[in-house]
Amino acid sequence: MNYVKTKKKPTKEHGSTDLKDLMNLWERLEAKGLLQKKAASLSFRLPGRKPEAFLLINRGSGKGAKVQTDQFDIHGQTTILDSERLAVIHFHASMYKARPDIGAIACFQPIWGSLLKTLKDPLPLVFDEQCRQLGAPVVPIHKSEDGSAIADSVLLNGANAFLDTNGVVITSVTREKAIYNCELIEKCSKAYLLAHATGGKIRRIPWFVRWIAKNRLIKDERKAAAAYALGKAPTGFTAY
Repeated sequence: MNYVKTKKKPTKEHGSTDLKDLMNLWERLEAKGLLQKKAASLSFRLPGRKPEAFLLINRGSGKGAKVQTDQFDIHGQTTILDSERLAVIHFHASMYKARPDIGAIACFQPIWGSLLKTLKDPLPLVFDEQCRQLGAPVVPIHKSEDGSAIADSVLLNGANAFLDTNGVVITSVTREKAIYNCELIEKCSKAYLLAHATGGKIRRIPWFVRWIAKNRLIKDERKAAAAYALGKAPTGFTAY
C-alpha cells in the first residue's frame, strides 16, 4: 500500500515546532559526520494528529540529490512516482504502524555502523548501553518489495537498531532520544569492529544483565505507546 501527505494541515505553531525539531536533529547528525552526504532519512511521529501522521525528511542517493521534507498520513495513499522516495515513505509508515512505541526513525550510513554487514554476527550484545537502549543484537531488518518493513520477530521484539541494505536503522521512543541512539550505534560499532579485528575473544553481557536491561526498555516502550495512543508525546525519559 502507498502512503502519503496528510490532507489535514498542522497548525502554524505546532507545525513550525515539529519542523524545527526535525531540522535540528538532521543538522546535528550531519555535524557529527553520521550522514556522510549519502542517502538518508529521518522522521518523527506527530502525536495527536487525525489521521495519524509523521513528518519526514530524506535525501536520495546519487550526486546532487535533494533534501525533501513532507508530512504523511501513516495509513494514506499517494501518487508519488519517485520509486526511491516512495520506498522510504513505505518504510517509515510501516515502522510506525508495527511499533506504536516508536517516536522517531533514522536511516543513515555511518562509517562504522555500515561495516557491520561484513560480519557473520554483526553486533551481539556486548555493551551495557547497547543492552539498555538498543535492546537486542543488531541484525538485518526484513522488507517487502515495496520497501515496507516486515512486522516479524526482528522488528517486534522491542529492538531499536537494525541493519539495512546500505547502512543502519535507528528508532527511539521520543525524538529527543533519537540523537543519542544514533550516536550509540556508531560508538558500539566502532568499538566492536576494532575488537573483532584483533581476533581475540569478545565477552558478551551476562544473560541476567541483558534480561534486566531488556525489561526496563520494554517498560519504557509500553509507556511511550500508551502516551502516543492518547495523542500525547511521552515524557520522563532520559538519554541513558
